[in-house]
Amino acid sequence: MNIKLTKFIFVMTVYVPIQLLIISNSSAQTTSKSSPRPSLKPLEPSLSSNSSAIIPEVTAYTLAPGDVIKVTVFDLPDQGGEFIIFTDGTVTVPLIGTFNVKGKTIQQVNELFVKEYARFLKRPIVTVSLLAQRPLRLAIAGEVNAPGNYTLNPDLGDRKRPKITDLLEKAGGLTVSANVRDIQLKRSDNNGERIYTVNFWQLLQQGDLSQDLDLRDGDVVIVPKKETIDAVEYRQLADASFGIKYAQPPSVTVIGEVNRPGAYTVPIETGPPRLTIALQQSGGIREMANIREVVVNRTTRDGEEQNIKINLWEMLEAGDVNTDIILRNGDTIIVPRAEELDPTEAQKIASANFSPNEIIVNVIGSVRQPGALKITPNSSLNSAILASGGFDERRADSTMVQLVRVNPNGTVVKRNISINLSIGVNEETNPILKNNDVIIVNRNGITAFTDSVETILGPIGRTFSVLNLFNVFDNN
Repeated sequence: MNIKLTKFIFVMTVYVPIQLLIISNSSAQTTSKSSPRPSLKPLEPSLSSNSSAIIPEVTAYTLAPGDVIKVTVFDLPDQGGEFIIFTDGTVTVPLIGTFNVKGKTIQQVNELFVKEYARFLKRPIVTVSLLAQRPLRLAIAGEVNAPGNYTLNPDLGDRKRPKITDLLEKAGGLTVSANVRDIQLKRSDNNGERIYTVNFWQLLQQGDLSQDLDLRDGDVVIVPKKETIDAVEYRQLADASFGIKYAQPPSVTVIGEVNRPGAYTVPIETGPPRLTIALQQSGGIREMANIREVVVNRTTRDGEEQNIKINLWEMLEAGDVNTDIILRNGDTIIVPRAEELDPTEAQKIASANFSPNEIIVNVIGSVRQPGALKITPNSSLNSAILASGGFDERRADSTMVQLVRVNPNGTVVKRNISINLSIGVNEETNPILKNNDVIIVNRNGITAFTDSVETILGPIGRTFSVLNLFNVFDNN
């Protein structure tokens, strides 16, 4: 027995400390894995004035003057009824009296009336419900078409309260400078004024309805301006029910390298008023227009000026239609002058919808219908000759013409061009024409000589014709 007892004591002496050490190490490892970084908790919004939060907490509706409540007392149909809350915030109920309910919730009023009816009834069963809400007095400022004060009727069918989108639509929709990612909602409560920030881009992209907050009486919505213009957002906001809207066509001014600088009203019947439409109205761009550095000057609601740089060449080269931005009332479009222009680019620009619909060239000399021609941009020399009726076969020198071009810098260039009506467009023999080009078709040799002789003999008399002159020489 002594041997067994000795073995037991030895085992317990060695085994227990080892198990305690293992448990201790395991506990220490568990603690070390979970304790180095405590989990981060979202910051609670401050209750001080001008605090900011993303979404306000949902609280019960509070009564105010103009609300209508319905009071029902079980088994006493002659008690209760429908009652309006007066301008001083009080409501008068038969039997129990007059009470100030301004700022109280329906539940609080229900508890108050149960307590008051208990003075006359044993265990009264009272139900208080909101029958009709008061109109909400709201304000909206910033990048909307019609900022100001509005009154919204809360009778919206299934929805009991108007939302921010309802107020945006009432204010005529957003302007093109609106920043929908940081719309602010100012709200005053018992803790002071709070400012909440909502992201309507998240509502538009992800259908996050929590961003479209219910409005309360006295709320103020502020739509800030966007510092940088995002044309992709333009296109999506233009299709949204609360998005970019136009009460009337915007008036803009177009200056610089366009054919008819001036003020224009951009139509909105067929779609949003875009930059290229305004350029079309101004007669299209001139030959030396720098379409890579078009500038739109814009004044926002707060009076700040924005300079938006547009590269229309990207639209022609890569099909980036987002470059064709939407205009707003009061915009000034500036088309600068290019120092030089690549001829290959000039042909592509001439075909653009913001280039002139037609150009004017003059074809003079020995053609069947000489004079000014209206032709489409990118028309060639050969096409202009054919449009003028073609060469006068009896008089024209159909092998060579002269092209006279007045450059934008005022210089004049005169070129002799060999003609081949069957050849395609090329700079040497069949160049693309520009506005106000002059094509001179000279007379052939025989016609030139005949005309000269007639000019010399003209004073002698019309009866002595060139034919008679040749006969005189023959007789001798």
